[in-house]
Amino acid sequence: MTDYPGMKTVRIQHRAAQIYRGDVCVVGSGAGGLSAALEAARLGRRVVIVDAAPHIGGQAVGAALGTICGLFRNGPAPRRLTHGVMDNLFETLFAQGDAALRRVRGTFIIDYVPNAWMRWAERQIVETGIVPLPGAIVRRVEQRDGTIEALQLSTRFGDARIEADRFIDASGDAVLPWLAGQAMRESDKQVLGTVMAILEDVDTGLCAEYPRSLYHDLIRKYGSEFGLVRAEGPVFVVPGTRKLLLNLTHIETPMETAGLALAGIEGRRQVDALLRLFKRELPEAFREAKVAVYGNAGIRQTRTIVGRSHVTVDDVATGRRPPDAIARTTWPIELHGDMAGAHWTIFDEDHIHYIPFGAMLPEGLHNVVVAGRCIDAEPAALASLRVMGPCFAMGRAAAAATHLNRSGSLHQIDIAALQDAVKDNLALETTDPWAGEVVSETGPEASGSGVSPA
Repeated sequence: MTDYPGMKTVRIQHRAAQIYRGDVCVVGSGAGGLSAALEAARLGRRVVIVDAAPHIGGQAVGAALGTICGLFRNGPAPRRLTHGVMDNLFETLFAQGDAALRRVRGTFIIDYVPNAWMRWAERQIVETGIVPLPGAIVRRVEQRDGTIEALQLSTRFGDARIEADRFIDASGDAVLPWLAGQAMRESDKQVLGTVMAILEDVDTGLCAEYPRSLYHDLIRKYGSEFGLVRAEGPVFVVPGTRKLLLNLTHIETPMETAGLALAGIEGRRQVDALLRLFKRELPEAFREAKVAVYGNAGIRQTRTIVGRSHVTVDDVATGRRPPDAIARTTWPIELHGDMAGAHWTIFDEDHIHYIPFGAMLPEGLHNVVVAGRCIDAEPAALASLRVMGPCFAMGRAAAAATHLNRSGSLHQIDIAALQDAVKDNLALETTDPWAGEVVSETGPEASGSGVSPA
């Protein structure tokens, strides 16, 4: 006889918050946050990681980004500039057949499968003993004299409280300095987001032969008929599959819950419209196509801290190396301020620009360091620094800083010691064994330099 479960009567209990304690608390589990958490754990720190999303991986997973940008130097060969614990991510994805190297705009990017990224991240969290709190919203910080002592969170199962000595904010919105009442910066012009999508059952053999300009010309010709707003953007065949990655939408990303939800809905409407257009005009390739994945609303910028230093467009364009540099990249300025397309400023092969540690330190807080798109930078400068490669490097630097300086103010850190801890990301250029075969590319995205829209 089957032993079916019974039932019991329960009622809400007004119990105290669940308390989690760590040496380091990381808020945000995207590229910067995951890197920071894993680096801190590798250094022997007890780590708690929090994310408002119900999964680990941030926008790299939830927004279905599908490409890792900003890792490599410009030039004809893939020379990687960013190193650290995330190296294993690249090695694993390529070994599994879940990644491919692609040449774009005078440099290289990595195509990846979002689900494979998520599973790698989850395995790393378990293996390193990091305490994961996905689906947790930070609603309040407890602070004294510029030192955050604890975070109060809301979860679907009740309240939680995190106590830690050091906090790394990789939330994208600088939520900890914001809730601590610190001054913040916002762009005075819109910075648009994107809803990414993955199409399946596409004739990718045909699509691989189509220049990107073919899609752009169709959108310009018929876009108003289909309610499309963005005329240009990347369209990538996912290697070894019948899938296509679309980056052809633009949406506003307001810092208000209902507004952002509606923006995501609008972005998915644009994806549906693109699919209808391609089915009608390119039936040989798209006749059987359908949407496999709609990404969440992908956000490029909301608010940034007021830091000890401020990265300007001139800093990026000239490649000025600050005395407290902790990371570098060659990624173009990729500014999404116009619904019709993005503005790109692409740099020469010998160009490198840097991120100062001071841009990661919020004024008025002693034990908080930020990583990712909420560092102190002008919008156009951030348009180069917010991509994954620099975010990985910032996460590593944040973890190293919290390890080197375990008490007192992070503003008083020994910069020379910090730079020594992350010296690979300031000097080393690696040619990786997995970076052999490069996915073929057609269209203007394969060109080397200059200013072009996409």
